[in-house]
Amino acid sequence: MTFKTTEIDLQKAGARHGFTWRFPGHPGPLIKLSWRLAVGFVLAVGLLFSSAPMAAGKTLKIAYFSKDVPGIDPLSPTFDPDSYAVITQIFDSLVYLDLDGNFQPGLATDWQQVSPTDWAFTLRRGVRFHNGEPFDARAVKFTYETVMDPAIKAGNAWILSSFQKVIPDPDDPYRVIIRTKYPDGMFLNRLSMFGSICPPDYIRRVGLKNFAEHPVGTGPYRFGQWHKGLSIELIRNKDYWRPDIPKIEKIRFEVIPESDWVDAFLAGKLDFIPNLAGNQTTHLMKKAKGQARILKRLVLSGYWVMLRNRGPLADRRVRQALNFALNKQALVRYADFGNAVPLASLGKRGEFGANDGLIPYAHSPKLARSLLRKADIEMPLKLTAIVADIASSVGKIIRHDFARIGIDLDLTVVPRAEWTRRVVGHKITHGQPADYDLAINLVDNPIHSLAFHAGLFLHSSSPWSLLNDARYDSRFIHALQTADPEIHRQRLEDLDRYIHKQALMVFTTQRVITAAVRPGVRIPKFSLNGHLDYLTLTTAEFK
Repeated sequence: MTFKTTEIDLQKAGARHGFTWRFPGHPGPLIKLSWRLAVGFVLAVGLLFSSAPMAAGKTLKIAYFSKDVPGIDPLSPTFDPDSYAVITQIFDSLVYLDLDGNFQPGLATDWQQVSPTDWAFTLRRGVRFHNGEPFDARAVKFTYETVMDPAIKAGNAWILSSFQKVIPDPDDPYRVIIRTKYPDGMFLNRLSMFGSICPPDYIRRVGLKNFAEHPVGTGPYRFGQWHKGLSIELIRNKDYWRPDIPKIEKIRFEVIPESDWVDAFLAGKLDFIPNLAGNQTTHLMKKAKGQARILKRLVLSGYWVMLRNRGPLADRRVRQALNFALNKQALVRYADFGNAVPLASLGKRGEFGANDGLIPYAHSPKLARSLLRKADIEMPLKLTAIVADIASSVGKIIRHDFARIGIDLDLTVVPRAEWTRRVVGHKITHGQPADYDLAINLVDNPIHSLAFHAGLFLHSSSPWSLLNDARYDSRFIHALQTADPEIHRQRLEDLDRYIHKQALMVFTTQRVITAAVRPGVRIPKFSLNGHLDYLTLTTAEFK
């Protein structure tokens, strides 16, 4: 699906009138929206309070995480959105998805599937790593074999788990074949972002530990400095293979508690906040006074409530009761102030493989209590949840709604990086899910396919998943293992229906990303995938 960018002035347009709109390419009925909800469907919205110039300077200051990320190299034992916001600026993949989800050549100039399990790539010539080391097929083979080595415990090993072998052409250092273990419908998507290529000679010389502290890639930005607990600074790669980007000399990720982002922006300490909560957006709009431009886009991002299928949660009726208990309209209104739409299942609007025919669970505490009685659950039921700070408002609404049906939800709220350490890091290290009944976080889909979240959140082998369900695992593998795109799509839609009926998660909302930008900074477009992506920052510029 191709998305057209639209920009409107909310002060002059929909602020006075509701309007009717149809989702692009969707055959369903027209949707009547007030202006507050309408922004949830506008794919890119700019609200300009003032064109006053910002202070001179060549460093773009960004708030994207509230605690140090676990790692900033693609071989580290981490697999989280915050880390990859940095990794994708330092490293390149063979291919990448642009801001609208279309495949583009990266370190590979072209590619083709030569058999159900073999993909041939022609590599870009003349590219060098930041330390001067040349890029060729050796680097591709070294990177993916390192990721596949179980002793390394690389965080992206799960996403590249379909890879079997990397075969360089013995006669051409710029030709390589990647062979998969089975026909893989998600193969190309895996390469975007999570297939970042690393320098073999440098790593062999300095070791993985030093590489993690001083990462070297071929990306648009070089690693500058990491002031632990304060900031990560990247410097423009003047020799980047794309001469038109990046446009800004330096970018600095500031480590600031999420609750302080708006105040830091208003104080002039930040230029760009890519992911504002709904209440923060309202606060900023009231106090900006000429300091902010607001960008909005309906993206492949949502608040995800993963469940551990043990004890009472092993019963489908209990999981369904949780879904009937949750008031999704309250989530839309109070968690994101209208910047969201309810979800029926894992699939999101605009996502490959999503089942658009599913209807969200109704809000019915009465039906929820009836299901709990039928499941013969001893009440009150006590459950534990770990919640990323960026999803804390969602966690509180869920706790409130669960209490109405006799469920006592104990919330532990931590910074998103700490959430990753306790949930993802715990499973990578120990091989077992962390000891929580629910894990709640805000997560985007960087590779645009339902298969990514279907595996990441629910497959037993995933470092994120609390679920351990052999029946689900076999259905997921069936959906994945085909080289035919249309068969792959249909199987994913069937999988999405199964996830809905089995209530394998508590389904919440799909978000409209809301970003704050200083008027002196130009961000052309936010990525459809909802992630602070490669092109979002490299195409940014000072006016």
